[in-house]
Amino acid sequence: MHEILLIEDSDTDAELLERAVRAVEVTNPIRRFVDGGQALAYFKEQDKNSSGGELENPPILLLDLKLPRASGFEILAYLQASWFFRHILKIVVSELDNLENVRSAYALGAGSFISKPAHQQDLRALIKAYPEYWETAQAANVS
Repeated sequence: MHEILLIEDSDTDAELLERAVRAVEVTNPIRRFVDGGQALAYFKEQDKNSSGGELENPPILLLDLKLPRASGFEILAYLQASWFFRHILKIVVSELDNLENVRSAYALGAGSFISKPAHQQDLRALIKAYPEYWETAQAANVS
């Protein structure tokens, strides 16, 4: 199962995003990082321990751009340069939604950009666009 890595320094924004994810019946586990430095350290440790292999179940990354200790752009740049994380689904969720930031995020490998606050219809569109990453209660009932 693909884990959702939520990198968000605001408790309120993290709670709202998690609530929106659960409201569309996504059942993937969520792990939160409260700043960019913490997330970057996690990615570097995973990369170091990868032994040059591929990530079996690449996670879904829900990433704010404005973070303490390392920005979302720095995280995207690190992930883009790493063979190990090449299949990670990178979704930027940010209030920094001017055209320059959106272009920069896509240039660094973001698969999607959602303006805060994230809405259920945004998440439903992501599930439809990348169905192989998401576990939903509806899919579990069909199986």
